[in-house]
Amino acid sequence: MTSTTHVGFNHLEHNAVEKLMSNGRNHPDVQDKSVFPPGQRPDMSQIMNHGVSETVMKSMMDIAKEFFEMPVEDRVSLYSEDAQQAVLVSTSFNVTKDEFFEWKDYLRHPCHPLEKFINSWSQKPAVYREVAGKYCKEIRVLVLRLLAAISEALGQDSDYLNANFGRKHSQELQINYYPSCPNPDLALGASPHSDSGGLTVLMQGDVSGLQVLKDGKWFAVEPIPNAFVVNVADQIKVVSNGRFKSAKHRAITNTTTARISIPTFYGPSCDSFIAPATSMVDEEHPALYRGYKFEEYMRIFWSKGLMSKSILDRFKIETSP
Repeated sequence: MTSTTHVGFNHLEHNAVEKLMSNGRNHPDVQDKSVFPPGQRPDMSQIMNHGVSETVMKSMMDIAKEFFEMPVEDRVSLYSEDAQQAVLVSTSFNVTKDEFFEWKDYLRHPCHPLEKFINSWSQKPAVYREVAGKYCKEIRVLVLRLLAAISEALGQDSDYLNANFGRKHSQELQINYYPSCPNPDLALGASPHSDSGGLTVLMQGDVSGLQVLKDGKWFAVEPIPNAFVVNVADQIKVVSNGRFKSAKHRAITNTTTARISIPTFYGPSCDSFIAPATSMVDEEHPALYRGYKFEEYMRIFWSKGLMSKSILDRFKIETSP
C-alpha cells in the first residue's frame, strides 16, 4: 500500500497544517490560546446601488469559498507567520504577537496596481486570479467615488483624499474564513478593533457575525444581499479631525456554519503625511492629532499585540486641563 505522506513538505508547511483553523480536524474544541478573557468575549453603514456587478460579487464569494474548501495542503505553500508578508495565508491576526488567537484563517494580498501584483497571487483555484482581478478593479472604482464624496464633506476638492493618500495608495484584498466553533462563547473570530487604513469595503456573505460597538454596546450588522459594509478607518478619522469615527468592530463565531467575509482595505502610501485637514481645524475645533508619516503609524501597527489599545492614542495632542 502506498504512503500518503507528501514528499517535500517543509517544517513551516507542517506548522501551518497544525495551526490553520480551517484544517478542522485539528480543532475539535477551543484550545487555551483561543479563549478570550471574559471582558473581551462575545456576550457600520451598508451601501447598495454601488455599481459593482452582482455577478462579480457572487463569483468572488464563490471562489473564496472554493479556496478554503481546497485540501489544506493546497494552501500551505502561501502560509507565513510573518504578518507583513505581501501574499500570505495565516491564522489569527499576528501569530507572533497575539496573546489570544482569533478563530479564523485568512488569505491576503495586495491588488493595486493590479498588473504589478496579480502574478504573485494564488494559482489555485485555477480561475482565482481572473475572478479576484475583476473584483479588485470594480471595488477600486467604488472606493475612489467614496473618497471623492468624503473629500467634499470635509470642505475640500473631490480629489483631496486621493491626492493626500498618495497617487499609489494601497489596496489589499483579504478573505477571512471563520470555521464553525465548538465554544463560540469563549472565542472570537476577530477581536475588537478599528481598521488601520483609510476606508474598508466589506462583502459579508450570507452568514451573520459582524458586530459594531455603539454607546458601549455591541450591535449585529446583518448581511444584506448585494450590499457592502463601509468602514471609515483611522486615517480618515485623523484627516477629519475626529468628525468621522473609525468604528470599532469585531466578528463572533457560531457552532454550525463557517463564515466568509471579504474586506478590501484602502490606505495611504507609506510616505504620505497624515494630519487634520485645515478645513476641519479652527478655534472651536483645535487639532486633535499631530501630523505623522503613515509609515510611523504602520510600524506601531505591526508591532502591537492583538489586545493593544488604540494606536491613535499615541498621536493625540495633549490639551491643557
